Amino acid sequence: MTIWTTLTTSAFYFGAAAVTHLLVCTFTGESRFMLKGLLTGFAFLFAAAASEYAAGAPDLVSLYLLLTLWLAYLMFFVNLLNSVTLKMLARLAEQPGGTLDEAGFGPVFDEGAAIGLRLEDMRANGFLTLEAGSVSLTKKAGLLLKIVFLIRKVLSIDIVG
Repeated sequence: MTIWTTLTTSAFYFGAAAVTHLLVCTFTGESRFMLKGLLTGFAFLFAAAASEYAAGAPDLVSLYLLLTLWLAYLMFFVNLLNSVTLKMLARLAEQPGGTLDEAGFGPVFDEGAAIGLRLEDMRANGFLTLEAGSVSLTKKAGLLLKIVFLIRKVLSIDIVG
C-alpha cells in the first residue's frame, strides 16, 4: 500500500466513525459517552480490518493510524467536556451582558460540588456504592485498582496523583 492509500483509508473510516458517534450521542443522549465512543471506534476498526482483509493483506499501519486517531478523538472530547475554562466561559455566556464578578465563578470551582459530581459519576459507572453518607468500592473498582497497581509495580511507578 502507498502512503496516500494508508492515509485516505484511515481518514475515511475515522470520519465515518466520528459522524456515527456524534449521531448516536445526539439521538441517545450524552450518558455513557465513552462506552458509545469505544464501541463505535472498535466497530469501525473491525470494519476497516475486514475490508482490508477481503481486499488482500490488511494494512496494519492504516489500522494503527485509525485506532490512534480514534483514541485521540475520544480524549479530546472527554477533556473538552470537563474543561474548567469552558465551564467558566459558559458561566459568563449565561449572564446578561456577558459580565460576572469573580465571586460568581464560585460554583465552577466549588470543590464540594465537584467531589459530589465525581462520586456520582463513579457510582453511575459501577465503581462505588453510596449509602447513608458512606462510600464503598465495588468489586469492579477493586479489580480496576488491582490492575492499575500491578501496572505501577511493573513499571516501578511509586507516585500517585
